[in-house]
Amino acid sequence: MKKILVAIDGSDAARAAVAVGLELAAEEGAEIVFAHVTSILDFATKLDDEGEVPPERVPRAEDDAVLREAVELANRVGVRAQPELLVGYPSKQILRVASDVGADLIVVGSRGLGRVKSAILGSTSREVLSHADRPVLVVRDTAVRERTPA
Repeated sequence: MKKILVAIDGSDAARAAVAVGLELAAEEGAEIVFAHVTSILDFATKLDDEGEVPPERVPRAEDDAVLREAVELANRVGVRAQPELLVGYPSKQILRVASDVGADLIVVGSRGLGRVKSAILGSTSREVLSHADRPVLVVRDTAVRERTPA
């Protein structure tokens, strides 16, 4: 079965990527894998006084609101979906999980920050495009606005 990896973070651009990824998955009869990467800093705030992560604070995909929303959308349109909650640097984790699950396509959103902001803040979509060993589809958040009836 074909697999499509959709990287999500709760932004409008990620919602656009979800919409396009679900449409492609439905057309191709593919399974979709939603990947949400949380930063190591967010994860570190969950450590206790001994530097350990208490079991009740370990992030779980089913507890992640961004992943839950995407999986619910997939269920509504009849697309089989798997959530993946990752910790680390987004582009590296997206590429790693794409390889791990054998994704045929990676779908990422682009916020369209422009050259200056992207140079300062970095661009996950650009890094994924630059280092991927499989096709990558970059979706602008305007894609959803153009497809959504008023």
